[in-house]
Amino acid sequence: MNNQMIGKLTELAGKFANNKYISAIRDAFANTIPITITAAFFLLINNVLLDPKTGLLKAMPGREFIANIGTQAYNGTLGMLGLLVTFMIGAKLAKEFHFDEIIAGIISIACFVALIPNHLLTTTVTGKSVTIAASLTQTETSASSMILGILAALIGTRLLIKLSTVKHLQIKMPESVPPAVAGAFNSLFPALLTITAFATFEETVLQLTHLSVPSVIVKILQTPLVGGFQTLPGILFYVFISTAVFIFGIHGAFVFGAISGPILLTSLQQNIDAIKLGHTAPNIVTQPFLDAYVYMGGGGTMICLVIALIIFSRRSDERMISKIGGVPSLFNISEPMMFGLPIVFNPMYAIPFILTPMVGTVIAYVSTQLGLVRPTYILIPWVTPPVLSGYLATSGDIRASIMQLIIIVVGVFIYAPFVIASNRAAKMSD
Repeated sequence: MNNQMIGKLTELAGKFANNKYISAIRDAFANTIPITITAAFFLLINNVLLDPKTGLLKAMPGREFIANIGTQAYNGTLGMLGLLVTFMIGAKLAKEFHFDEIIAGIISIACFVALIPNHLLTTTVTGKSVTIAASLTQTETSASSMILGILAALIGTRLLIKLSTVKHLQIKMPESVPPAVAGAFNSLFPALLTITAFATFEETVLQLTHLSVPSVIVKILQTPLVGGFQTLPGILFYVFISTAVFIFGIHGAFVFGAISGPILLTSLQQNIDAIKLGHTAPNIVTQPFLDAYVYMGGGGTMICLVIALIIFSRRSDERMISKIGGVPSLFNISEPMMFGLPIVFNPMYAIPFILTPMVGTVIAYVSTQLGLVRPTYILIPWVTPPVLSGYLATSGDIRASIMQLIIIVVGVFIYAPFVIASNRAAKMSD
């Protein structure tokens, strides 16, 4: 690939990563890391240690009390993730346009809720059927409705900002009024029109199609996107493109995370909901699936290259880098290897760097599909070391750890010929 094509690819990826809308989504998800890790902590405790059937501490006194604490913590973290992300995307996008972040975040949630049907839940109370109006369940507040929240935040915030520039809609307050109050009044009519537009859209769709907006979003967008990631060709294409750009110094997870994150979290939430009901998890590919099986050691399944260098390389520089970068790689941090070896713009390692995670994806996907390992349904911190991550992500399935070891061994053998070739090339150039 010539320098001109590489330059164009780098420029295109840079524009994509710096797009205001993509940046807003990416930064919003970055800000949710504390709550997703908190949720992961309690999910691990409840499903690995305290599960009444398979938990390691299922007979412990007070198990139910502690498990209930974990459930409440889940309700306040992953159970609310859709709402929290909606607020953050609105706020981040407003910041990009130099608009009031808090107002934009609040209006984003208002637009999101305005798209949810008024009558959600019908239940039986004392023998009578009762419809509960204006209720929000975890189906609406969790990652299950995240795509709807993203659309509401992006469109609602942009509409709010646009209307706020119309002078006839602005309310000028005296200079003596505090700026926060003046800003709120200045956004009054734009907010009114924005929320009204979303509420009108919801009712119009309901009357014309007899379907709620969330149902339409699921049918048109969410199901195809989630389904696309659940096919082997679909996830292989994503792994290929997100890994290949690393060769040109482009952080694939950073660039494409804004697209894959909501889809993979939705898949994870569907698995969690199914397991809670005692059903089989419907999805193979989730965020923990990629973290546990594909990104062991970081991009390119870097842990395999570290081991291959230690075993097969006789170059002092490569062995030194592998020892230095090996420790971060145990926690899935690949940058020291990526730029120290380097992998970036290094044709010698480009092929195995792309091929290894794709082979790992095939092994993990087929094994899960055949029922050889449990599907992943526990959210794990992305820094969880390989082998342990598979065990935790599948709620204590030791077969997942064994499969990780198999993927690592296969990956080492994929990298090995290229490590040997690198040694020979260095010897010939001396």
